[in-house]
Amino acid sequence: MASNFDPWNQTITFRLEDGTPFDISVDYLDGILQYSIRACVNYAAQLGASVILFVILVLLTRAEKRASCLFWLNSLALLLNFARLLCDVLFFTGNFVRIYTLISADESRVTASDLATSIVGAIMTALLLTTIEISLVLQVQVVCSNLRRIYRRALLCVSAVVATATIAIRYSLLAVNIRAILEFSDPTTYNWLESLATVALTISICYFCVIFVTKLGFAIRLRRKLGLSELGPMKVVFIMGCQTLVIPVIVSITHYVSDVPELQTNVLTIVALSLPLSSIWAGTTIDKPVTHSNVRNLWQILSFSGYRPKQSTYIATTTTATTNAKQCTHCYSESRLLTEKESGRNNDTSSKSSSQYGIAVEHDISVRSARRESFDV
Repeated sequence: MASNFDPWNQTITFRLEDGTPFDISVDYLDGILQYSIRACVNYAAQLGASVILFVILVLLTRAEKRASCLFWLNSLALLLNFARLLCDVLFFTGNFVRIYTLISADESRVTASDLATSIVGAIMTALLLTTIEISLVLQVQVVCSNLRRIYRRALLCVSAVVATATIAIRYSLLAVNIRAILEFSDPTTYNWLESLATVALTISICYFCVIFVTKLGFAIRLRRKLGLSELGPMKVVFIMGCQTLVIPVIVSITHYVSDVPELQTNVLTIVALSLPLSSIWAGTTIDKPVTHSNVRNLWQILSFSGYRPKQSTYIATTTTATTNAKQCTHCYSESRLLTEKESGRNNDTSSKSSSQYGIAVEHDISVRSARRESFDV
């Protein structure tokens, strides 16, 4: 045997059904094996993340929020993504991914169940894209609800055109893909259509990203001018909006310049995971200052943390004491709404105002009130 023989790149002889021999290298078989392993690990990780986030979404969403369209769209997107990834995993366990089937292009052992798995997976991908596009259009309308009517309608029309074009291209690819599966034809002849669908999805994500980042950026700037510099829901949605839309764009662009075919399936999964996550995070930030809430989510009900005894709620504020005092002065006021009768009595007699509001002062301080008078120019 020659000294330059490489056993890792040797060829193996196979025979067709009629006995015709053909050679296949070991390196080619290793490539098929490695691709199958990487794809299954990728699909399984996405599938597990979809299941976990769906459970979190159901547990942390309040009962009144479950009636919104965005909640149902986000939940449906996670379920469709789960079904899509399950079909992709089952594809690698069927007769399509067999060594002899792949190297000889002999689909005689492919069953109807294998065909149905591939077709259902393609249909779930198209439905998932449709759900995501509708959810993005609705979120644009929610974010830009305070704009003028003409601007809001123009933005809605452009968003609908972008989403409709992306969905139409995807359904065209779906029809071609189903025909190729049923006819066992070469799918590489339609690579241009698949590339066009990916480009349309990337443009759509970039479009919605520009809208979210621009509008919410101006909103955060206005909040800072008003002195609201704390981490509020607008900042949360801003951060999650960037994560939701920028990362899928990066992954989609990287798919063109790298030889990693598994990256393409991650685009829709990242969007489907990030949309409900932003809603949960924003809702948690809004509810954080509220300690005694009568509205509970499912997680609070299951953990018995939603029960709070009825008691008076007091708000404590700290003011600066006199120069000789070493401690701060604390004022306590009972936090309750006054009825119209109570407010009327407060306006009649100033002596009863302290008893109505229930203000207790720990140290001697002087409280001054000023009223801006209107002057005629």
